[in-house]
Amino acid sequence: MRQIWEDIKYFFVRDWTMTEKVLIILCCLLLGMIKGFFLAPIKKGISCGNNNGNTYNSLDDEYWLDDEE
Repeated sequence: MRQIWEDIKYFFVRDWTMTEKVLIILCCLLLGMIKGFFLAPIKKGISCGNNNGNTYNSLDDEYWLDDEE
């Protein structure tokens, strides 16, 4: 753990501009997010909703849009 802390200290004292340091940190963060998305288990695909069974799919002969002409 001490070696990691020393590496982080060395990173911030390097002779780089603040913009370069921010870009490297941002790239590492985004790379970690992309890696997490690829490694995350998706079992039944992605669904947006709660799937509680409360739906209205009345498509029989008495459909409410058929009254309009």
